[in-house]
Parts: sequence; structure tokens; C-alpha cells
Amino acid sequence: MGCVESSYLAFEKLTGGAVTCPLTGCQTALSSGYSVLFGVPLSAYGAAAYGLVAALAWWGAGMADAVFDVDDADDDASVLASPERRSAADAYSKARALLCFSGFGLAGVSSYLLYVLAVPLGGAECVYCLTSAALSFSICAIGWSGLAPKQAASTAPAAVALYAVVALSCYVVIGGGAAKEEARASTAGLQLPYAAPVIDNKSTAYSRDLAAFLTARGAKMYGAFWCSHCEDQKELFGSGAAVPYVECFPDGWQRGAPLAEACANVGITGFPTWVMPDGAKLEGDKPLKELAEAAGFRAPPAEAADAAAQLDDLLGF
Repeated sequence: MGCVESSYLAFEKLTGGAVTCPLTGCQTALSSGYSVLFGVPLSAYGAAAYGLVAALAWWGAGMADAVFDVDDADDDASVLASPERRSAADAYSKARALLCFSGFGLAGVSSYLLYVLAVPLGGAECVYCLTSAALSFSICAIGWSGLAPKQAASTAPAAVALYAVVALSCYVVIGGGAAKEEARASTAGLQLPYAAPVIDNKSTAYSRDLAAFLTARGAKMYGAFWCSHCEDQKELFGSGAAVPYVECFPDGWQRGAPLAEACANVGITGFPTWVMPDGAKLEGDKPLKELAEAAGFRAPPAEAADAAAQLDDLLGF
């Protein structure tokens, strides 16, 4: 049943169909980022897992037929009377242990998916998810109940560890992938229209002269209108200073929008980036003194002192 159900969900996911569901949360769960792992529907992995468990149970049933002959059903001593029976009994014991481990693995996956329904998806009600969880926990219970007391005691630590590892792995792998998918989806349609920042600080004679010198020498500041560090750089110059600025997104920003040709031609990779007259690149917002030294600007003593005093006032010294 679990294999059939998961195969149906995988088919609908791959073909883009809508599943038939009496509850409202099925499509929410099956269209979320948590329903895909490495580009493959999670239900496809579930179908494969249920199929393997069914094959394992079928194999175990065959071992049981070899061990427990109908004529010997009431004679426990005859079960291991021959080497063939002993070998079959050993294989049957291993099959039961493997079925138990498989059940704990399925229960670990289902526990994580129940958490996804309850927390990330806000309590979405998905009848397929709940049915799958019920099947997984039932297989786990059946596998455990089929073990002899001694075998159950030796199997329990490894089974519980497998359950914990599977649940944690799902949290890391599936949850991490879903977070990335949701992040991509949240920015896929985002658009930022171009808007020039408003500069509050007033320019000084020093900052205006430096801006004019940088412009005359051919230095340029490449930036983006949404870049806070670019705005901070312009604030250092102040309003009224003609900063030689090149906007890399003059038409606004959206996902996949290319840099303006002027920025792409000089290989801009971060904002702001200053390209100095000698071709050197300075990334990030820089103090005016550092820009002046890089460009070879020498302010008259009076202007330098005035600039220092105004800077002290700005910083509150």
C-alpha cells in the first residue's frame, strides 16, 4: 500500500498534476520545498523504500516456510533438526532483524515529516503524509514484535541509533534543501526600482576638492543604489561633492539582472569599488584620507585643517 501511494504521489509531482485529497493541506505539503530531494520527488524515494521493505518481508516469509514446515508446526525440536533447517533459521532471524531496522528507518523519516507538517508548514493536514506515517510506524512495530526477546535486546541500541541518525539526516539534508528552495523562491520575483540615496551630511571644501581631483584624474567609484556601504561612502563626501560615481544597476535590480556594461568591463565584483587612476582597485567604503593618498591628492594646509576640525565635530570629539 505504501509503495502504491508513494508511486501515485511521485507520478503527480513529476507530471505537475494535482492530487485528489479530502483535506486542504495535501497540495501545500506536496508542492513545498520539503517534497523534493536532489531534484527528485521525496515520494519516489518513499516508493523505493516501501518496495524494498515489501521484498524483504517476502523473502522473510520464504525463509519462514523453509523453517516452519506445516507438518512440524507443533514440534519445536524439529525446527533445527538438520543443517538445512539451521541455515534457514539463521537466515530467517536475519530477515526479521533487517525488517526491524527498516521499520525504524522508515519511522525516523516519518517523524521528521510529521515535524515538517506541524512546524514549517504550520499544521498542514495531508492525508497521504499521515497515512504514510501510520504505515511506517506500523512496520516498525511489526518488525520489533517479530523479534525474540534475546534478539530484541541486542538489536534495540542499534535500531534506536538508526532512528535518530535517519531523523537528524532528514533534518539536515531535506530541511537544508527546502530552505534554499524557499530562499530562491522568495527572491525570484523580487524587483527593486532604482532610487538614488539621499545624502544628509554636508560636504566640506576638502571633500569637494578631493571629489573634483578624483574626477579630473579619472578615478571612479562603482556601486549600487541599494548598497549601504556605497551610501556610507557618499555620506563621507557629503552632499554637494561631485563624486565620480558609476551606478551598476541604473535600471533597477531583479534576480538575474546583469551589471551595467561600464561595471562589467572593469570586472566589478563588490560594492563599492574604487578604480584609481593607476588602475588599482580599492573595495569597500574608504576614509577620505586613504582615497586622497591613493590618488596623490594634496590639500592646502588650511583646507586639511578645516576638514580635520569638521570631522572631529562629526565624530563628537
